[in-house]
Amino acid sequence: MKNLVNAFDRETWDDAEKGYFAYVDRVIAKRKNERFSNGWPWHAAYLIFKFLRHATDHVRIFSGVLVRETPQGVPVYGEPRIIEAACGFLEQPDAKLHIALEGPIDVPGGDPARHPLIEGVVRLKEEGLLQGTLEVRTMLPEAVELLRERGVLHHMMLMDERGWRLEVDPNPNDVKAIVNAENAKEARALCRAFDTGIWGRGRTISHVQPEV
Repeated sequence: MKNLVNAFDRETWDDAEKGYFAYVDRVIAKRKNERFSNGWPWHAAYLIFKFLRHATDHVRIFSGVLVRETPQGVPVYGEPRIIEAACGFLEQPDAKLHIALEGPIDVPGGDPARHPLIEGVVRLKEEGLLQGTLEVRTMLPEAVELLRERGVLHHMMLMDERGWRLEVDPNPNDVKAIVNAENAKEARALCRAFDTGIWGRGRTISHVQPEV
């Protein structure tokens, strides 16, 4: 059964959802240093959208497979608004969107060029609007296993060097995540962990950059 909550359709929200999305909007707009939970798939989709909309420099993502739609029927990296937000971010000069994956990318046959997010960025380039760079890497299996053995295999999204979302329990049936949209000290530490322990231990499967 498809989930009935749509993060981008207010008609599907109850009062609790309205309160949550309003809180996320307020915290990010006012750049508040506050932690909050972000476990439900539609909450995660909305947070991803907001981070992409507010980033100015560098977005780092460590994901399982860059899922197009969750088992609950919630579009994530196949959601048009998230793709539009990613493209808007990459219209900024020298913007970087670095995505590391734990497993094979979520497309039939495993062809990265068929993923809707990558397709959107390629279209942006064809339109002559791409000014930033998208790179997607798949982690080496031994690197994934090392993170698992150390107990630090946590998916994350990092907005510039100030905001972060960290999955503390990646169980796909009950994901638990925490967020702070404005904490530079913690964000920089996570960026260093991403760059050295994740990004540096993968192979590139897609690289889209502006024409020279």
